Amino acid sequence: MASLWIYALSILILYGASKLLRMGAREQSLPPGPPTVPVLGNLHQIPLTGFYKKLLEWGEKYGSIFSLKVASGTTVILLDRMAIHQLLEKKGSIYSDRPRDHVVSIIDSGGLALWDKNAHWMMQRKVTSSSLSPSQVEGKLRQIQEAESAILIRDLGLTPQRFFDHVKRTIFSVNGIVAWGFRAPTYESWWASGACDVSDEFFSGITPGAYPPVDQFPFLKYLPDLMSPWRIRAQQLKKRVDSFWGDARRRLDKRRQKGDKRDCIADKLLDGTQPIDMPLTDRQFNDFLGFLVAAGSDTTSATTLTSIRYLAGHPHVQKKAQAELDAACGADRLPLWSDYGKLPYINCIIKEGMRIHPVVPVVFPHRARQDNWYQDMFIPRDSLLLIPAWALHHSEACGYKDPERYNPDRFIHHPKLAPSYAASAEYMNRDHYAYGAGRRLCPGIHLAEHMQWHITATLLWAFDIVPATDPETGEEEHLDLDAFRDSLVQHPMPYKVHFKIRSQAHMETIMRVAKEAESYLQQFEEK
Repeated sequence: MASLWIYALSILILYGASKLLRMGAREQSLPPGPPTVPVLGNLHQIPLTGFYKKLLEWGEKYGSIFSLKVASGTTVILLDRMAIHQLLEKKGSIYSDRPRDHVVSIIDSGGLALWDKNAHWMMQRKVTSSSLSPSQVEGKLRQIQEAESAILIRDLGLTPQRFFDHVKRTIFSVNGIVAWGFRAPTYESWWASGACDVSDEFFSGITPGAYPPVDQFPFLKYLPDLMSPWRIRAQQLKKRVDSFWGDARRRLDKRRQKGDKRDCIADKLLDGTQPIDMPLTDRQFNDFLGFLVAAGSDTTSATTLTSIRYLAGHPHVQKKAQAELDAACGADRLPLWSDYGKLPYINCIIKEGMRIHPVVPVVFPHRARQDNWYQDMFIPRDSLLLIPAWALHHSEACGYKDPERYNPDRFIHHPKLAPSYAASAEYMNRDHYAYGAGRRLCPGIHLAEHMQWHITATLLWAFDIVPATDPETGEEEHLDLDAFRDSLVQHPMPYKVHFKIRSQAHMETIMRVAKEAESYLQQFEEK
């Protein structure tokens, strides 16, 4: 009898060992990829920094569609325009879920970009899409964008050394008005510096590599806190996020109690003038509006600061845009959205900034709801699909000639805004993939595009942007165009440039228009 038990136990041990050794192996019919090792798969080959660049290297070696293994999980990388269109666009019902992420679930109660396609997600996306539609962005939200852009160039004229703060304030202020009905008159305002800090902490906390692969190695969930510092950090971040956006809700309620109701998403939800399919808990309400501000502001400010750095290093690009601006506006008025058709090069500059370094260089993963085949490659249920935006944009095979060169002229024949190309069936003519693809395309894309246009056009109308000079030698300081903070949302590392006002007439116009803008924007300030 004892020998029978020993035999059975031996069989179980051998079975377990065999299964463990198969973990991490690339199954037959999966897309090709780097060689794996037992258990880890390719985990040991994934760099802690520069992962987005490694994807281009792997794509050149293993093909435009390849796979990575981490334990039993599969990730499929789509370095291929047609595959993105065929899978994420045409089969969006299969590929519009997000990864099941244990750590994100601790921190967030249902962010638009992070959670599965469920009823709450669909409702929030519907609210966002209707509130930030082209008609809204070009209508009632247009004056807000134009006014805040005027304040931006005034502040840059007065304290140009604080341009990082001024850009962030402008964008957080616009999004704060849209979501909560509150603007940030200065960077020190709670709605600017406070929101900026908590947004940065949030995205840093969910950056790949900030915590172990808990979902691929589920036993990690059950380790005690003493052995799980990642769990403590996630819980602390949850408290921080809940506290900040909970405070935003208290400020909102205090305003409304005074009878001060404003034309924003928060007031519409509370007044019932924005229809929703199901009620939101207080935390869901706070997280939803908080995520709108955080995601929209963090990405757009990083993109704008990236573009400014490239512009400073390419004065001929500025001159080409300024020739259009001078012809359309002169020096006695700022550019307006109605000038869009007269200023095609502004759109080229925006597109090239988003192409050469998308601030989310690897778009947040899609998850397969069911088994599927693409060509002769198997994509198993629950596998993740990545859009490697930076790698796509730096691949000549994807249609980007001389991809390392900053060249807005490449988009001369793309006169429309990004949403038009993202929605087109002509996938080979798409401008870039910085906003994602399929049913997970950024729902704030219209506001982001317009905000960048207003800021870029206004900056180049007002200033020549030049590299800083060394005070001792008088020589231009080197601008490292590839210096970015390695995070989920990549901000450029601090750099120095000068904003040289183009003429006294421009400065007089700035001060006059900014005074009018400030008077208009006072209605959104916290009282």
